[in-house]
Amino acid sequence: MMQFRTDVIGYAQNFLGLRYRHAGHSPKTGFDCSGFTNYVLNEFGVKVSSASTTQSRQGLKVSLNDVLPGDLVFFGTRGRIQHVALVVEKTAEGIFCVHSTCTRGIIVENISTSKYWKPKILFARDVITGQAG
Repeated sequence: MMQFRTDVIGYAQNFLGLRYRHAGHSPKTGFDCSGFTNYVLNEFGVKVSSASTTQSRQGLKVSLNDVLPGDLVFFGTRGRIQHVALVVEKTAEGIFCVHSTCTRGIIVENISTSKYWKPKILFARDVITGQAG
């Protein structure tokens, strides 16, 4: 299972630097956040919605302390989902995610130390367990 998760994240990182596109869901045109997570996971047979709000209700809720590569982290304010990212790894330094951002396109960053993202972290979900393979 961990190899499967590693493969998903390795694939996702192939798109680093690709531009952001509102409602985008293709590497040819660019991705928005949920279009990116949907595309990457679908390539591995993990079915998730193309909408972040729906993705936030799929799979199993997981503690931020227990996230694994390939889990989804959701962001927002006042409980409203505004963004989603794929966990790359969790280290002593924090949770590193790959995601499609409006200003920088697809990047990997430590959301635990980001002045922008950290206050917006809501929760994480495991959409891989039960669908992998």
